[in-house]
Amino acid sequence: MAPKRATFLTFGSDSVCEETKKFIEDNGVLLTIRDLSKEPLTYTELKKMIGHIKFSHFINTRTPEYTKMNLDSIDDREQILNILAENNSLLLKPIIRTPRLTTIGCNKKKISEMLQLSGNGSDNQTLDSGNARGTKYVTRRTPGSKPSVKSDQKSEKASGSAA
Repeated sequence: MAPKRATFLTFGSDSVCEETKKFIEDNGVLLTIRDLSKEPLTYTELKKMIGHIKFSHFINTRTPEYTKMNLDSIDDREQILNILAENNSLLLKPIIRTPRLTTIGCNKKKISEMLQLSGNGSDNQTLDSGNARGTKYVTRRTPGSKPSVKSDQKSEKASGSAA
């Protein structure tokens, strides 16, 4: 059987992202690592990844840039995509992608479910560095279908955010 593969998007050095990366690699998944501080996502890549999903699943509202840019007041998707393309540090991290699914955050249980890892991470442990409020994963869209978004409900209730 071929090894599982995923893309791991992070931003600079972050101990929690490193721990999450180690967890995934220790479970035999081959990762393609992309440091967004050195190789940022382009507008086109962001548009394809985010699609019609709410930006709240991807944006880190805890960053000073978020407040400074007053992103709460912007409703235009194209404008927000342009801002994210110019400043990838506004994205929640890590972002873990397979051809069909995307997971945002450090929740080992959700990562294990997405990558179909056996038993590891069943403790529902979330590594929190202030990056992702709750792990979310999104089924990739096919033409004419709507994406399904699943989220870690406990984390969302704790943070007071809605999916």
